[in-house]
Amino acid sequence: MSRLLSFFTLVTAAIAGSVTYDWDIGWTTAAPDGFSRPVIGINGQWPIPVLECNVGDTVTVNMKNSLGNQNTGIHFHGMTQSGTPQMDGTSMVAQCPVPPGASFTQTFQSLPAGTHWYHSHNKGQYPDGLRAPMIVHDPSYENSLGVDKQFVLTVSDWYHEQTPSIIHKMLTTSFGPQPGVDASLMNDKQSDTFEIQAGKKYLFRIISMSALLAHDLEFEGHDMQITALDGIPCEPYTASAITLAAGQRYDVVITAKSNPSKNYAIFSKMVGTGLSNIGTLSYSSKYGNAKRPSDSPSVSLNDLNIKPKDAQSIIGPVDHRIYMEVKYTDRSVIGRRIGMNETYVSQEVPTLYTALTTGEDAMSPEVYGEATNPSVIKSNEVVEIVLRNRDGWAHPMHLHGHQFQVVARGSGDYTGDESKLPRVPMKRDTVATVPNGHLVIRFRADSPGVWPFHCHMEWHVETGMIATIIEAPDKLQASGIKIPEQHLDICHQQNIKTEGNCGGNTEDHFDLSKCHTKPDPNETWGALIDPPKDAPIDPPKNAPNGPSKNAPNGPSKNAPNGPSNNAPNGPSENAPNYRYGRVGRPRVHPSQQRKHDR
Repeated sequence: MSRLLSFFTLVTAAIAGSVTYDWDIGWTTAAPDGFSRPVIGINGQWPIPVLECNVGDTVTVNMKNSLGNQNTGIHFHGMTQSGTPQMDGTSMVAQCPVPPGASFTQTFQSLPAGTHWYHSHNKGQYPDGLRAPMIVHDPSYENSLGVDKQFVLTVSDWYHEQTPSIIHKMLTTSFGPQPGVDASLMNDKQSDTFEIQAGKKYLFRIISMSALLAHDLEFEGHDMQITALDGIPCEPYTASAITLAAGQRYDVVITAKSNPSKNYAIFSKMVGTGLSNIGTLSYSSKYGNAKRPSDSPSVSLNDLNIKPKDAQSIIGPVDHRIYMEVKYTDRSVIGRRIGMNETYVSQEVPTLYTALTTGEDAMSPEVYGEATNPSVIKSNEVVEIVLRNRDGWAHPMHLHGHQFQVVARGSGDYTGDESKLPRVPMKRDTVATVPNGHLVIRFRADSPGVWPFHCHMEWHVETGMIATIIEAPDKLQASGIKIPEQHLDICHQQNIKTEGNCGGNTEDHFDLSKCHTKPDPNETWGALIDPPKDAPIDPPKNAPNGPSKNAPNGPSKNAPNGPSNNAPNGPSENAPNYRYGRVGRPRVHPSQQRKHDR
């Protein structure tokens, strides 16, 4: 069955409460496309649970890493983490990665409301399954839509090969900037059914959890009324089809037909491939499953035309302008990488910890290391990022910590002619560039912290397409934010420094001799811990396949339960045997073989 959201939020008092989740992150097995492989589950289950809460709730996530052979970390995509930048979950930016056997707690306020998701933000890990919806309910918004029921609909790409070996090949061979995709998923399976009734209205919260490619999506015979972009309410906008790039979310309202004569298809097609999924808008079981429409989704929607509900005018004048350029480096040699100005390389000290421990010198970009692509901005500045994409791909760009205005996007270079900018720009937190074009976004620096700005194609993240916005480090230090001892302890367990500049120098912050300027050739296996040369990447034999005996069984009593009881928990009974995790492409069951475009 489909992921049906609970309505517990709509009958509770409009008073912020608290929600606690207890998660044991470990290996399990699933076959969402009929091909059995290891996946990263929570409390022994996959798909992992939907995180639900009310706007303004205090959310606490207690995690234990039971993977045995990989470190981990979780980012809550869409949460601005205002006042809690240490809870953003980005490894070697906001924290150290969580090593096997360690526990880690993140506590933050659930702001803003809307359709969001959570995922590993650690060395390309989330394509192995550690990603799921996060829904922050706002009763006033939901009641204003007049809907009868809410659904979550996710789209994603899927890989038979595990992430560490994909990353290893990307970084050590002429393999290229991304792998081939094996399957497209809808709600973490091949198809899903959404039961609706004639004449009623339904809110679909649509999320792209893709690691690479965008999806075109349409509801056969039903227009979509778009009501929010990336959780930001917008003026209602009617569309027949939408395109979701990696990381993007759309809220859409569907009005069921008054006199249906069949069940209708929800058609999701992965852009640039022949892969697709057919879901069903089911009016009656007597009509059976919907059939594939004769035509692919035809998307004419330009999201720049969608205006935010708050009608916020373009902010300005610009106080701080940052220029970035997307380009490939080392294109003709092994290990080619993609970067924004420089290819991003993490440092000896998590960047947030450098901002907190270098005093007045924290206002100088140099102390963070050139390879982090750092930009230091002052409190309350209006910041404009001008991105020139010199690549033939359209890249979905995500900024942590902020929802931004998209003031310009087009082919070629940005002219800087402000007379052509919209009076009320679109707002999102993840926006797609155009190939060989420009993108211009603006935001106000009202949330001190360290915020990555990166492509949400996960393979491009791993090959260096990240920049770092260090926002008001002086205000950050003055705020009295403390890094929890538990967070520092996991760094010390791994001999990771927690003070000083990018190289861990606490005395001379401008001595950059220990800072990293090039990728470490010994760190090419993603989140895998100390892999021997040509090692298998199987979970170790003593790694638990589910929660440990002492691990909590799930969310606390006052937390929502996540997916419905009918959600798939693992492989189908007739899934082929698969000796997973060997370096190189695993053997593929004959029914799943196809040519991969490398």
